[in-house]
Amino acid sequence: MDKKKQMNFNLNNFLLSVSDILDFRDIEKNNTTKHHSKRVAYIALKIGEQLNLDPKQMFALCAYSLFHNYIDKENCITLGVYDDMGILTKIVNYSHNIDETYRKDKIFIPSKEILPTYKQFDEIFLEISKPQYFWLDLQNEGSILQYIYSTLYDMTTQPTYEDVLNITSIFGNLYEDTKPFLEKCEKMTDFYQFDYKDKITFLIAASLINFGKLNISSKLLEKKEKITKIELEEIKSNVYYNQKALQNIYEFENISRWATIHQEKLDSNGYPFCLKASQLSLKDRLMGCLNIYNSLISNKAYRDAYSHQKAIEIMKELGQKEEIDLSIVNNIASIFE
Repeated sequence: MDKKKQMNFNLNNFLLSVSDILDFRDIEKNNTTKHHSKRVAYIALKIGEQLNLDPKQMFALCAYSLFHNYIDKENCITLGVYDDMGILTKIVNYSHNIDETYRKDKIFIPSKEILPTYKQFDEIFLEISKPQYFWLDLQNEGSILQYIYSTLYDMTTQPTYEDVLNITSIFGNLYEDTKPFLEKCEKMTDFYQFDYKDKITFLIAASLINFGKLNISSKLLEKKEKITKIELEEIKSNVYYNQKALQNIYEFENISRWATIHQEKLDSNGYPFCLKASQLSLKDRLMGCLNIYNSLISNKAYRDAYSHQKAIEIMKELGQKEEIDLSIVNNIASIFE
């Protein structure tokens, strides 16, 4: 592996890490229940074991279970799990319907009368769901995770950093189109002459910078009226959820940091950690400034986008107050004028 161009990446490790945020949006949009995707993965893998699926199929089955309510066929290909998904899709749909049916009716005893439509799996499900532990495990997130990790082979791959960026952009785009922000980040990383690895890892972080907002009510994020202090604190918590989701992903240490501390300020009055100026590197400061600039020139529910000139004027005021790095603001002003 060329460490300057490739990284170790395990798709299921990534998906399990971000699944709680995806679950929140799933609950809001599809009226599912917490940990739905993990339960679907648990049921699907149990069925897959009985069908003697090979390790690669089991890996793809788990991955597809964890994002089945979000991703289309094209993105499945990008994620590298679309390989004749016929039987796997049927298993996931069956497992989804099992979870929806049993959760809705709060029935934890297998019954032919309420089984889904894929009859080819009925006998398998009735058999695997006989033991009491099946239902108790299904209600315990820790038991589900333990089962998943003990069942799957380690399918860690060594994709290029661009390949990982393509994957993370899929999930970043679930909140909003990340392309405009990534284009700005790329211009600035070129201006500062980041090497390849630093540039693309910075862009990966940028693609996920607002991912934690999926864990915040869309009604609150789209609110046009003035928000309360409590509502503001709820919105600010999105970076906390970002950190919780990304910190356990293999080789995402810097990515997790840049996607989390973009709201820190040089005067230590930022969030979530109240870091001091001495604790913020050039890359930390750059991500923060770019986030502010991109936010200011974008339309919001409560205001129209500012012009480049007005955005820079606002940012220079923040720089003069020593909240953000004024030298970076000046560079942004010249690059995007």
